[in-house]
Amino acid sequence: MTFVQLAAKASGNIEGSINSFSIRTVLISSIILVVLLFVSSRIIKNKKLWGFKKPLFIMIALTIVLPSLLMTGSTIYLNTISDSKGPVHWHTDIEFWACGQEIELRDPYAFLSNKVGTSTYHEHDDKRIHLEGVVVDKEYDASLEHFMEVIGGSIDQTSITIPVNESQIIEDDIDGDEPSNTNELPAEVNGADSDGRRTLMFKNGIGACGGQGYAEVQAFLFRFSKENDTYTQTKLDEPALYTMRDESTVPPGDCLIVEFDAVKSQTDRLCQQYGLRDSERCVEFGVSEFNPKLCNLKEVITEQQTTEQKESR
Repeated sequence: MTFVQLAAKASGNIEGSINSFSIRTVLISSIILVVLLFVSSRIIKNKKLWGFKKPLFIMIALTIVLPSLLMTGSTIYLNTISDSKGPVHWHTDIEFWACGQEIELRDPYAFLSNKVGTSTYHEHDDKRIHLEGVVVDKEYDASLEHFMEVIGGSIDQTSITIPVNESQIIEDDIDGDEPSNTNELPAEVNGADSDGRRTLMFKNGIGACGGQGYAEVQAFLFRFSKENDTYTQTKLDEPALYTMRDESTVPPGDCLIVEFDAVKSQTDRLCQQYGLRDSERCVEFGVSEFNPKLCNLKEVITEQQTTEQKESR
């Protein structure tokens, strides 16, 4: 991993280093330019100082040209070393469920901002991960781990922290995914991030969902096949390591269901954009009546999943 990749990972922000460098460069060059223009106004008024006009003009030109070259060069260099070799616009739909209820991610709260996260990696209150920019190290920059970090949460194999609103924390969307219960979430999951904003933290363990059963962090990936209009479901061994597919629309972009609940091999949850096109569930997800041209996706169940379903009954 290069120095730039390490710097980006350390900051938790793909574009952070370039943006900070650009802002500092523009600020410093602007201050220098103002000083030089002030000095030039004095020189013009004093004929004895006209000998300094040429070197002063060169300094003003350099103050304008050099920052532009530096910013252009850094952008070209970043694109060259990046995995994506330039800007991308990728999407993955995502839902968070805890103890049978869908959790609503924190809404955008910054002044004049319509996103939570960074300018490159964020969510628009639309249950969709947006990656818009240069991908330096895809395994990290496009990972679920990084997404959780930039929105103010975290995830690993033993716990998950979800940033939420101060009041409404349960999604009220009406589609094919109905809550499996209406119980309130345990009070002990409530917490706060470094800015004092509300979070929910769930840790693997017995009674973690208010009952006596064991619950843990799990993630289920739904991935579309362009060859035959089918999709498959896979339970991820390490949810944090999930990496986005390089697709701009969903589907074929992925659907990711992150659940904290009793241990299971499969989930019956599904992202809305997949549900709207599922041949068996599209009406449940909002299609007024079955349309074979729209409802043309079919989930493929593997032999292993069939066996696991039978064993769980």
